[in-house]
Amino acid sequence: MGTFSEMVRSIFRKLEGRPGGFAKRLDLKEAFRLYKEVLESNNRALMVITDMGEKLGGDFIFDINYVRKAYADLSADIRGSIERFDLLTGGRHDAAGAFNRVDSLIRAMVYGTAPASGKLVVFYDDISWDMVRDVGGKNYHLSELRNMLGLKVPEAFALTGAAYDAYMEHNGIRQMLTAGDAADTEGGLETIREAVAAGEFPPGLDRAIGEAVATVARRAGGGGSLAVRSSAEEEDGDLSFAGQFMTVLNVPLEKEAVKEAYRKVVASLFAPGALQYQKQHGYAAGSLRMPVGCVLMVDARSSGVLYTADPVGGREESLLINAAWGLGSTVVDGRTDADLFIVGKKPALHLEEARIGEKQLMAVAAEGGGTKEVETPPEMRSKPSLSEEDALELASIALEIERYYKRPQDVEWARGADGGMSILQSRPLVAAAAPAGPAPGRDELKEALARYPVLMSNRGRVVQKGVAGGKVFVVKNAADLDHFPRGAVLVAKHDSPQYVRVMPYAAAIITDTGAPTSHMASICREFRVPAVVNAGVATQSLAHGQEITLSAEEDGSATVYAGLAEELLQVQAANSRSMEDLYEFRRKRYLMRYISPLNLINPLVDEFTAEKCRTMHDILRFIHEKAVQALVDASVHAEGHAAFKRLDLPIPAGIHVIDIGGGLVEGKGEKVSVEEVTSLPLRAIVKGMMHPGAWHTEPVSLGMRDFLSSMVRMQEPAQEQAGFAGNNIAVVSREYMNLTLRFGYHFNLVDCFCSERAGNNHVYFRFVGGATDITKRSRRIRLIEEILREYGFISTTKGDLIIARLSHVGRDEILDILEKSGRLIAFTRQLDAVLDSDSDVERFKRNFLEDKYELAD
Repeated sequence: MGTFSEMVRSIFRKLEGRPGGFAKRLDLKEAFRLYKEVLESNNRALMVITDMGEKLGGDFIFDINYVRKAYADLSADIRGSIERFDLLTGGRHDAAGAFNRVDSLIRAMVYGTAPASGKLVVFYDDISWDMVRDVGGKNYHLSELRNMLGLKVPEAFALTGAAYDAYMEHNGIRQMLTAGDAADTEGGLETIREAVAAGEFPPGLDRAIGEAVATVARRAGGGGSLAVRSSAEEEDGDLSFAGQFMTVLNVPLEKEAVKEAYRKVVASLFAPGALQYQKQHGYAAGSLRMPVGCVLMVDARSSGVLYTADPVGGREESLLINAAWGLGSTVVDGRTDADLFIVGKKPALHLEEARIGEKQLMAVAAEGGGTKEVETPPEMRSKPSLSEEDALELASIALEIERYYKRPQDVEWARGADGGMSILQSRPLVAAAAPAGPAPGRDELKEALARYPVLMSNRGRVVQKGVAGGKVFVVKNAADLDHFPRGAVLVAKHDSPQYVRVMPYAAAIITDTGAPTSHMASICREFRVPAVVNAGVATQSLAHGQEITLSAEEDGSATVYAGLAEELLQVQAANSRSMEDLYEFRRKRYLMRYISPLNLINPLVDEFTAEKCRTMHDILRFIHEKAVQALVDASVHAEGHAAFKRLDLPIPAGIHVIDIGGGLVEGKGEKVSVEEVTSLPLRAIVKGMMHPGAWHTEPVSLGMRDFLSSMVRMQEPAQEQAGFAGNNIAVVSREYMNLTLRFGYHFNLVDCFCSERAGNNHVYFRFVGGATDITKRSRRIRLIEEILREYGFISTTKGDLIIARLSHVGRDEILDILEKSGRLIAFTRQLDAVLDSDSDVERFKRNFLEDKYELAD
């Protein structure tokens, strides 16, 4: 006959190998001390994260010194937590490795060091979560759609930031950027562009490009061509950089052709318009790196852009699709009257509206490389470039992307000649900013506006709402932008991303053609410049030099008044730049992507590992959960305890108590009453077990199948626990409890910490076994799971096993839940024997939640 502690260990040896099984012994008091120290370090780290997050509200002024100090404090606390965690767990989990990976990414951002991978070329299949700076935003997002969602993204590889560094260093361009004022004058920048365009490739990069092109050619079966596209750092993130950098389409699958296209894309980083955009957002010339994407071209029958929400009206129940024949460049550049499809999301995807454009032009691949614009064949112009079925399929794919990124998306797509739908880009949709500030009353405003003649009303589409006034400046070509006056209203035939050169100074933009999904529209929303596209007659209705006021409304309507309507212009100042435009602000927000998001949600799934930690918050979460598990293990395997105290209860629960500090009134004998229990969680759960009616003492009859099952299952516990049936154990302190119970043929474990700090608290609940057949035992597990979920637990089940967890709950609430859990333990003790049908599960669940504990109907 063994000891009581051996009995407890033997019970849990049977659970080893199951989720949450035990593997290590540790002195319980030492484990508890380490556990509390882990919590203290975690709490300090979480306070730093909270403080950094609050700064994102834009109400504080800070600089890089604040960021560096805050991160130094955060990393010190997490290192301290990991040190104690390793002692607690015996080094079973590589939390330090996870920390080092995330830490290197943050330090690269804070201190301006390059990411560590050093790879020159990476295929999309091999891009991992920590390579976003290596490959740039566009490459990274596309690789996620391919690798994580399994969407149809063409074969592709990225020329990384390390490749860019190597190219710039090899050609001495880095030195040119840092020498004197070369980057501050147009002449100096022209010299830099020429140097980029004429640069030689270092041997390693030259070889890597050749091998990558050969690989794509082999995978493509020898045919096809590439789209060589920019993927600058931070591109397609909070800033879109829409249309600012060059894309070279239809590049032959040849090394030299790709190298030439690469030079053009990199040189576009220093183009006047792109530099103006960078300057407006706080980037000095040369401070951004330019990874490049090389994507196999789709033989596109039609292409376009999709928004998963209306960026102007703020409506999230509709998707907007712009589509045209051929390649998508005519759509994103606003050079054709594209089709517009509006797809409703609820109750199921359905086509709400289809406006078929004239589509006079279409872009196609040119023989030998490049693209050309041709006139659309007459019979195709008025024909929809997407069928209703295609639009709904595309909408379904886009919603999947939106759900993955958890925010509305701006998606470029192409439907191939084979009918397949490919995704070519996805980035956060820039929503139109709402103007703030005082607005005149409706009646007062209506009366005032009646004095102003209406020049144009309800024409075109609002892409950025707002009110603005100024003199009309008609732009006929790019050279006109050199003379654009501050505060003027830009009016043009076509929309164009080139207008970014004057966008910070433009009061508003109105164009005859264009689409709400164009590059220019995206940039208008970023700069919060009120804008209307596809107005049709703006260049005819509005005279150069004429003073006007544009009112672009949230409902999509737009009115142009003659003269400056001061009553409306009161809201104009609200469109001024905000703190979030500051570079330091964005840099901090960028690095916060590696700090505050929580990706490890459910500790009961296989993905809950150190390797899956992507942020500092993930690491803290991982440490906390595994520390709880280590404490549970230590309690179960504890040896050399002082005398057990028998808990004197009015129910035959047979619980013995081990006090590790403050769990019982001191100086008592071998038997203690409930009143002498000072452990808060133990008192709560025992109170629940003693709840009137919850604990049934009358025997429950077993059917023949249950009887046979119990005879078979009897062998299992009887061989190892003979002589110890009915003995249960609670390891307690004032705020902690580890309670192991065995009633008949089922086993229960409840582990709880309930301090004054909600973030430290947890309940771990495990239940397994029973005397009846597996069908009834599984029904009992389902009943327990559904009731625990009512209390906020997350859970996982397998057969007759359930593991459930609850954390970050305040002390009073957690004690209330423990009391209810005590009732549940008592009530379900023999319940499996009466769960004859699935409907019984719902009935007993309802009864339990209504405080009814009868077993009979």
